[in-house]
Amino acid sequence: MSTLAEIEAAADKLPVRQKEALIERLTAQVERERTAPQARQNLAAFSGVLQLGDDPLAWQQRVRGEWE
Repeated sequence: MSTLAEIEAAADKLPVRQKEALIERLTAQVERERTAPQARQNLAAFSGVLQLGDDPLAWQQRVRGEWE
């Protein structure tokens, strides 16, 4: 199997539990690839770009108070 169509056809033949396991495995793999170090952005590039209107600690305390 080398084409997506062949892989999809083989996956269609799997029992539901194996399809679920395949989905979980592929989802985990995609998440790892998305968050790989080379894919992460350098946050230093945003230095000085963000302007906060509130004190971050005061905002966090206010939001947490709303959750209680």
